[in-house]
Amino acid sequence: MIKTGIRRKHQWAICLFLMILFMTMLMTTGAAGKANVRNDVKCITRIKISRDDNPWKGMTHTSRQEEMNKNIPAVEFNKGTCEVFPHLSVYQINSESLLGKDKVGKKIVINSRYFSALEKVDATRIPSGTVKPVGRFLDTSFLSLSPRQLVRFLLDAQIITTYWHLESELCMTGEKDEKDGYTAVFTGVHRYCTNRCETERLNFAVRIDRVTGEISVSGH
Repeated sequence: MIKTGIRRKHQWAICLFLMILFMTMLMTTGAAGKANVRNDVKCITRIKISRDDNPWKGMTHTSRQEEMNKNIPAVEFNKGTCEVFPHLSVYQINSESLLGKDKVGKKIVINSRYFSALEKVDATRIPSGTVKPVGRFLDTSFLSLSPRQLVRFLLDAQIITTYWHLESELCMTGEKDEKDGYTAVFTGVHRYCTNRCETERLNFAVRIDRVTGEISVSGH
């Protein structure tokens, strides 16, 4: 009886240890899933992008839709046929919205007065050194939008995609404004959930050619 009691106490001790170990691992995983932009990184500006503000919300159910969404046609904006997005209302030029949804064609479109047709670029998957074109901004005087404002618009409009499923937090760590071009460098994290929730790092740069208006994204 004494040996049986000792054995049971030993088994309970093992069970308690395993439970504590499991809870510790669970808490660690949860903390990793909620990782933020590092506080020790000096940011020129911090930006949070959420799927709640995704202009393509409800338009990503199939791979065919996803493929079609990559191209953003440039069209003449008509308030009667284009639905605009409240969170992008700060990015207007002469009271004109820049991005909208064609109510008839059910497609996201860009204002042809200020942009060429654009291609969405996924900044989460760009290998270091790879450059991907987005399209052109037509006002190369940059009086309507400064290069920094233009980059912020492309991020907030999610034309430059910075997350897969949930959200991203971005830190602009550097910018270079020269005669021939402007470059903004970003680090950050994005969050997504598959079988479990994960956090991955982001490192990319956006360049605006001041002469041609060409926009591109590169991996860092």
